[in-house]
Amino acid sequence: MHGESGFAPPAQIADLIHPRDKPVGVFSHTRSQMRSARVWIVFPGRNRHDAAPMSQKRKHEIACPFCGREQTVELWDALNADEDPGLREELVAGRINRVECVGCRKGFRVDKPLVYRDVEQDLFIHYDPLLGARALPDVEKAFREGVAELNRLLPPDVEPPDAHLVVEWSELVERLFLLEEGLDARLVEHVKYLMYRQNPDQLPADKKNLLFDAQDSTDEQLCFVVQDRATHKLEAVLNFARADYEALVNVFDSGDQLALLEEQFPGPYYNGRLRFLQDQAEED
Repeated sequence: MHGESGFAPPAQIADLIHPRDKPVGVFSHTRSQMRSARVWIVFPGRNRHDAAPMSQKRKHEIACPFCGREQTVELWDALNADEDPGLREELVAGRINRVECVGCRKGFRVDKPLVYRDVEQDLFIHYDPLLGARALPDVEKAFREGVAELNRLLPPDVEPPDAHLVVEWSELVERLFLLEEGLDARLVEHVKYLMYRQNPDQLPADKKNLLFDAQDSTDEQLCFVVQDRATHKLEAVLNFARADYEALVNVFDSGDQLALLEEQFPGPYYNGRLRFLQDQAEED
């Protein structure tokens, strides 16, 4: 049931699926860092559409990662694909929150919290990078508090959105495609966990990411690309039979089995690589 997984040389994989990480800007003042760390997921409203954030930009003080020059730039806080469908294409093309330094003229992306919302497809993804001294438990705690506040503010007859948390830019783009494909994020991370366990030598979890590749997936196979965490280069392709994924869907559809999956990935942040590393450390 675990599916056969085999490595292959990388196919032609578009950068928009897994944009190579470029140097990122840094917020130059503590006050800006504190503002950027806020959880922008509280959007009160009287109906489901009101619960969605409006597309929103704000000015931020940043420092160029190349020359260090401080400057004021406009950066996105929230993207609403219903309001402006073109923002989705900007996101997957890696153009959101990319700026050009006014000094050295080099381009870079500024990492900061960002919400992506598509009400029509019921997508709500919160990107909250681990900036400065913030660790994953801090981000998860802030996310839980933000979601709880959002749910509290919504009218009783409005179903809260299914909010997803990601902490790396590649995860943001991956999660968007994954959800658009109708896949279960928790179960996909379980599949990645299985791949790490089945290929410990070829796929060292401390050095390699696995990213779902919607473009090269087929009706028969779910495609994952192997990305080196240090260089961000895409190195190989790993396939998982879609029939085996569907079998896992059926297995975890029951209450007892679903509880086991939720125990493995309690959330709100799901990551098969980190879960494998945790289990590996406990086994050692």
